[in-house]
Amino acid sequence: MGARWAFLSSALSRVAPPLYTIVLARILAPADFGLVAVAMVVVAFAALFQNLGFKQALVQHRDPDPALVAAVFWAGLVLGALWFTIIYLTAPFVAGLYRNPDVVPVLRALGALFLVSPLAAVPEALLLRELDFRRLFAVEVLPALVPGVVAIGFGLAGFGVWALVFGTLAGAVLQTGALWALVGYRPGWPPGRGPWRALLRFGGWVSLEALLGWVVTYVDQAFAGRYLTAAQVGVYRVGFSLALLPATSITQVLARVLFPAFSRVQDDRAQVREGFEKGLRLVALLAVPLGAGIVMFADPVVPLLLGSRWGPTVEVVQLLGVVGVLSALVNVAPPLYRATGRVDIMPKFFMARAACSVPAYWYAAQQGLVALATAHLALTLFFAPLNLGIAARVFGASARSLLGAIGVPALCAGGALAIGPGAGSFMPIAREPLGVVIEMLVFLLAYGGLVRLVSNARYQEFRGVLHGMLRASS
Repeated sequence: MGARWAFLSSALSRVAPPLYTIVLARILAPADFGLVAVAMVVVAFAALFQNLGFKQALVQHRDPDPALVAAVFWAGLVLGALWFTIIYLTAPFVAGLYRNPDVVPVLRALGALFLVSPLAAVPEALLLRELDFRRLFAVEVLPALVPGVVAIGFGLAGFGVWALVFGTLAGAVLQTGALWALVGYRPGWPPGRGPWRALLRFGGWVSLEALLGWVVTYVDQAFAGRYLTAAQVGVYRVGFSLALLPATSITQVLARVLFPAFSRVQDDRAQVREGFEKGLRLVALLAVPLGAGIVMFADPVVPLLLGSRWGPTVEVVQLLGVVGVLSALVNVAPPLYRATGRVDIMPKFFMARAACSVPAYWYAAQQGLVALATAHLALTLFFAPLNLGIAARVFGASARSLLGAIGVPALCAGGALAIGPGAGSFMPIAREPLGVVIEMLVFLLAYGGLVRLVSNARYQEFRGVLHGMLRASS
């Protein structure tokens, strides 16, 4: 039941932002998105140290006592206030690096997130520990919708970039308030030394992983903000978000369930291996066709949804579509690493990735928008197979299981692409909106049919999981 509610909650929170981004793209200018993207690079960096991995440690801990819970709360509160102050004071310096003074007020306003978000850490962790995704769903329904509604309202009123800022802040405030009202947590006094030591042992590796993950994830946007115009940064950011839909909409749903669930059975290696293999199969079945569809239909769909001024986004989406698929696949393993206490693996991997990413993105950003997207694709094509190989070795999965998990959906997606757009090419309305919709529907139906034909067992497994999740809404 927990997986079903996690699916509904995460699906809503992942589907809603792209939808209201499409609406906002018609209201706001690319430069508005670029300003927020530049500011969020800094905010995302500070967020790595918001609780030093203590929230994850609270979820993973077998039997946390009240002192440990209190330590997580007070650490987040103090660090949040510290980061708000640092961001506020250093905003002019950051704006100087990006050669854009308009970044200062936007960054300072978004820094207020650190006065709000830390308050939600403990209530959310307590619900995750209990796998109480049903109550989490109740908490997250409105925060998933409110930022878009608020941003669209302010955008229509002519607030420009501030529509995005106000929407982000409104979502954080509402979610924090809802969590406190639902959980009813009341913090105790700061504890002694014991709980801090336990948290630091686990949280230190998690924080290092998050820091290096930030380098891998955001350094391209950091260099984009330095060397590209605000409009180009906006195009890159929106294109990146659309292309990574497989990773953000699928694996984050799965990760949210895997980490707390497998923390309970962390010593059962067979069960963990089975969870990794099944998770990879399910993610591949969804991510591969979604990524293939994004690449194939980006040209007609992106200008249609966002407007003609977002034309350069098409090439970014097409280049990064494969990145979205591979990111979805490799993101299955990290929550299982944390659940089993192997929090050292991803930091070590990210060290190697970051060593290559920083110089590659630095050079590519100076060459332009397309070069930056191409560099991201090349790095992902090189490192993703290594990442999957490490995961297979750690969990004891065979190469055959990995190839089967990815090969079947890749084969079926390739066949569906030949059938879907091929059928649409014979229609006189092929390039019109209705023709594109028909092509997409044919593609999806062809993919489902081919999966059932090639591997009925895989089809039935996916159908059973989907049916179980959808029953939660009834």
